[in-house]
Amino acid sequence: MILAIDIGNTNTVLGCLEGDELLFTLRIRSDRHKTADEYCLLLEGLLSRQGVDPRALAGGILSSVVPELRTVMATAMEQLTGKVFLVVGAGLKTGLDIRTDNPAQLGADLVVDAVAALAEYAPPLVIFDMGTATTLSVINGEGAYLGGMIVPGLRV
Repeated sequence: MILAIDIGNTNTVLGCLEGDELLFTLRIRSDRHKTADEYCLLLEGLLSRQGVDPRALAGGILSSVVPELRTVMATAMEQLTGKVFLVVGAGLKTGLDIRTDNPAQLGADLVVDAVAALAEYAPPLVIFDMGTATTLSVINGEGAYLGGMIVPGLRV
């Protein structure tokens, strides 16, 4: 079992996966003021309610558009599970061919969206992610990330 964590500006979404099966999702408010210890306690309780022993997880992956929470959540998950989570960011080899002027500037959320979309669908693709912001990503017929745009989300 692995735990996937997506930290957004408004919400943090967790998904627990066993192979290709999504067992459950959890959603909490992204709070830049919480400490690693506070997140550790919160997530321990939420996982426990789902019948998951955090120490039994094989590992996890973390994606964040909130720089302040990237390290806080990675620390919390290491304390909680005893494992170092893979953190999506510049330099992580995902196999995605990013053809933008500065590939290191592509947000972790957009990288994860593109990799997941390519795993499920044949390119070319246009990917919309509607959260606090609405993002649009363009993948060409060869599976290369060409670019995209970020616009205010529906609530904004």
